[in-house]
Amino acid sequence: MVLYYFIKTITLAIMSLFFGFNVNLLGNLPDEPCIFVANHKSILDPIALMDAIDRRVFFIASKDLYRMPILSLILNALETIPIKKNSADVSALKKAIKMLDDGRSIALFPEGGISLDKSVIKIYKGAMYLSCKTGCPIVPVGINGTDVVLPMGEYLPHAGRISVTIGKSIYPDVSMDKGDCLDKMAHEVLNSLNSLINNRDLK
Repeated sequence: MVLYYFIKTITLAIMSLFFGFNVNLLGNLPDEPCIFVANHKSILDPIALMDAIDRRVFFIASKDLYRMPILSLILNALETIPIKKNSADVSALKKAIKMLDDGRSIALFPEGGISLDKSVIKIYKGAMYLSCKTGCPIVPVGINGTDVVLPMGEYLPHAGRISVTIGKSIYPDVSMDKGDCLDKMAHEVLNSLNSLINNRDLK
């Protein structure tokens, strides 16, 4: 907990000072546990997402990141949930469900990795499964500018501005068939993410 807020305090100060970090909240966040999902264009995105959300969140991250010793120590200290890429990782999903049931919010990038596409083209349905299973809302988040400040494959930042727009909550229709619920939410989340990153319908 202490490490999380230490990292957040330091990175928020750096982001605000050097990159004009701006957060736009569309409506109020639910008091209940949420599943935050965001587009992913840079390794800066987890930091931008952490700094933008005014509550403690627990990330779901690729197991590949745990191969780096120092990063692995940090991820474990932050209680990040490791997940196998491009697979239905039942163990990771169970851990995420328990966190939500315990009243904790989680965050993930449903594209499954960094994407160079201008829009969100495809998302995995893990977040939708968690939402339909627990009844917790999905909160879409659009991140802009991180790919300019720190493009994929680079490690020295460029000048630029970073903005984060937190969209309106999307609730599961638990009365629907599970498959229909997943498909409906996936469609809504995809459309919402693209609206947020393209600055459409931001009223």
